[in-house]
Amino acid sequence: MEAEQSITEQLSTSLQARWEKYNQELNRCRAEFSEEAVHDLRVATRRLLALLDLTGLLYTGAPVQKLLLAFKDQLDSYDDLRDTQVMLLEVGQQVQEMPSLATFQKFLAKREKRLLQAAQKNVQSYKLNTLEKRLTAVQKAMRKTAEDSALAESLFQTLDDVYASVLKRFKQIDPAIPQTIHRVRVRFKKFRYMIECVYPFIADFPPDNLRAMHDYQTLMGNIQDVEVLLSTLNTLAAKKNGHNFSEAIEHYQNRHTQTIQAYLGKKDELFQFWRASPSKPFPWQATTASQTGKKPRRKAGVPSAKGAEEEIKVAQEA
Repeated sequence: MEAEQSITEQLSTSLQARWEKYNQELNRCRAEFSEEAVHDLRVATRRLLALLDLTGLLYTGAPVQKLLLAFKDQLDSYDDLRDTQVMLLEVGQQVQEMPSLATFQKFLAKREKRLLQAAQKNVQSYKLNTLEKRLTAVQKAMRKTAEDSALAESLFQTLDDVYASVLKRFKQIDPAIPQTIHRVRVRFKKFRYMIECVYPFIADFPPDNLRAMHDYQTLMGNIQDVEVLLSTLNTLAAKKNGHNFSEAIEHYQNRHTQTIQAYLGKKDELFQFWRASPSKPFPWQATTASQTGKKPRRKAGVPSAKGAEEEIKVAQEA
């Protein structure tokens, strides 16, 4: 019983900490709006959203749906801005070697300016009082379920289910259809953020896996970034028939192929992040067992409240 209570208390503490971090970054954005401030607000929103998503799966009575929709809408509103800034950074590094990109760079700069203005307006419109009341209701619902002895089992079952959905999409990867890799990335991102929320409860979990999961996701994200750039560049090329973007388009088509090959070369790293099924040991436990000759443990390891809280903070900052 104590383990389940610890999970609830610590997840609630983490939820409060992520809410406070979100508030901090939002207030910073409102006071001194900048590209860095928007980035940090996106990160804080994404991490809060991930924990709310997990909370909704674990605590079926928690009223998380409206909060999920609110924070998802906020994140979606920054997508075009984020893509534009990534493209601007990339083009800025290539424009001297490919002067034809100067027109594209100007186009992106104008778009960024417009999107930043829209984002600045958006951050002033968020109703924190309403969001906080809904968060309080979620935390109350969590405490009501604290005596559920099956909570730890539900936690691992949830992670097993999400990972299984990643594997299902993974098996459908077709290198000739990059969208199949993007589908894995979307689901893996959800799995990664959930692990980030709860890894202190997982026995023998290697802290290095947090960075490895980030790097694995980045490999897939690189493919998507080049795809977005190519799509935007081709659209602009179609509008400006007299401008020759052929050199740049060929360059990024080659880059696209390279990013796909880079991911394919490491795609099987996915199997090191979770167990193949609930009846199997975790990969890191299986490795330890083979080295020591001992039978691997398969139960959750729940640390002290203080220890878990500190580790969750580390995960949030990674």
